[in-house]
Amino acid sequence: PKFDKLDTDITYQNAERCDKLPENHFCIQYLVNRKIPKELYSLLFYTDNFKKFCDEVYPQHQKEKLTEDKRLVIPFYDEYNTLIAVSGRALETSDYKLRYVTMRTDESEEKLIYGMDRVNTNELVKIVEGPIDSLFLNNCIAAGDANISLVARVINARKKVLIYDNEPRNKDIVKMMNDAIKSGYNVVIWPETIVQKDINEMIQSGLSQGEIEDIISSNTFSGLEAQTKFVFWKKV
Repeated sequence: PKFDKLDTDITYQNAERCDKLPENHFCIQYLVNRKIPKELYSLLFYTDNFKKFCDEVYPQHQKEKLTEDKRLVIPFYDEYNTLIAVSGRALETSDYKLRYVTMRTDESEEKLIYGMDRVNTNELVKIVEGPIDSLFLNNCIAAGDANISLVARVINARKKVLIYDNEPRNKDIVKMMNDAIKSGYNVVIWPETIVQKDINEMIQSGLSQGEIEDIISSNTFSGLEAQTKFVFWKKV
């Protein structure tokens, strides 16, 4: 079954679009702290009970371990504006809760990609690890997990650049970056001047979107040059 986009004119019993929340709402405070642009609030939802929201959007989900807590809801759409998944980001701290819980609404989708409803594949496509990071860059999509080279493999775009988190001590990221370089992809190798681990942290530290776009543009490499830069980066 196919499910329509989360219609902005429909009132959901178990969720509210973030741009319709009062300014003093704690979910809005979370978005403000993350410095997410206000004009993008309409892309996000808030729910008091993530499980009830999932039951409402996709009653047939058969997923047993959905949490009944307050979450920021990030909807995933395909290029036809069809809802393919919802991801809930926990807004309350707890030892037993997963920070992100994702539920598919379309099991036929081979790879979950965030932002396909808004990307222009005729232009350079930036691919990052997290949906929230993608909100700060032009023409950017995000993987449903950290392996963005799989996204690069399935997306039909001639020009693309892979932007991994800036974590040279993370063995998984180091391996995936190495594999992506060997596969011939354009990869961003962050310079030593960047100490933040991801795009959102860079924004929170005071860098503007334009400055980050410039850093990405001037630090995109492939082939032997990427391998050389990568060797120095992973030793930082």
